[in-house]
Amino acid sequence: MRLTGFGLKGVVFYATTLVAFYATPYSNLFFLLLGFLTLLGLLGAVAAHRNLRGVSAAFDELAPVPSDASVVLPVELFASGGVRFQVAAHVELEGGRRISGTLDVLEGRGTLALRCPPLPRGCYTVARAIVESSHPFGLVRARRVSQTEGELIVYPSPRSSIEGRSAADALDELLGRGDPGAGDLQPASLRDHREGDGVRGIHWRASARRGRLVVQEWEGGSGQGLEVVLDRRCEPDVLEKALATVSAMVALARINKETLRIYSQDLSATFGDGQRPWSEALRFLACAELVPEHGLAPPATSPNVARLPRALAHA
Repeated sequence: MRLTGFGLKGVVFYATTLVAFYATPYSNLFFLLLGFLTLLGLLGAVAAHRNLRGVSAAFDELAPVPSDASVVLPVELFASGGVRFQVAAHVELEGGRRISGTLDVLEGRGTLALRCPPLPRGCYTVARAIVESSHPFGLVRARRVSQTEGELIVYPSPRSSIEGRSAADALDELLGRGDPGAGDLQPASLRDHREGDGVRGIHWRASARRGRLVVQEWEGGSGQGLEVVLDRRCEPDVLEKALATVSAMVALARINKETLRIYSQDLSATFGDGQRPWSEALRFLACAELVPEHGLAPPATSPNVARLPRALAHA
């Protein structure tokens, strides 16, 4: 339980009124005002506590998001024994960043979407989760704090759109190799939207007909998998462009149901079905740092493997 900004102003006004009570001859008037303010403060504290009593929240796992997208976290709120008003929820990240949202009316159960503006590329550890309310007067804020574990992965926004293209054509476009064609992917089928699917693959007309999100699947990929060497011995802006290109290659491999093997100074791994999960690839891209010019080189590979950022410099 703590005072809000409005509550602090109320305390200052209360103190001023108390001084006036002793310093002026209008003691009866100020006595009545002090009694009213005291009662208002007590009622505000009790009401705020009662409004939050019996309220609990279930925070979903933080899904990876691109660096150019707003962060949205769905939260389930539960209240027992009546209606609650102006219930706010926050997820605080290390470094002082916060994802917040407020539900005006909560009766039994409700869903709240916590939002914050786009964040820079990186991995953000969840420090704690908070549920609070200052209803009805906004003088006192009741809150419940719970320590929680989790991590928000903000990966580089993909460099370009690659939907509807074959792996070869899209890779040529991403790396600036030749003039990519229209692609040879063809629509294959529709399926229900799953966690981790991007919004670009959603078939909006079919979703409207079925009343739920569905995704368009494609066929015609090479099926051989993609490979890329990421040499992080470069300038910061060059590295960011290279990471954005690899991020697009991750999206390309996922759409084409292929694997992606990434070679870098501290990584040599394959991601995709039957391999390491895509979330680990996104985490690597989110946390990747520069390597000194005299640092180790990436693992040796075939000369046919795509290389960044050298290939990017000639795009």
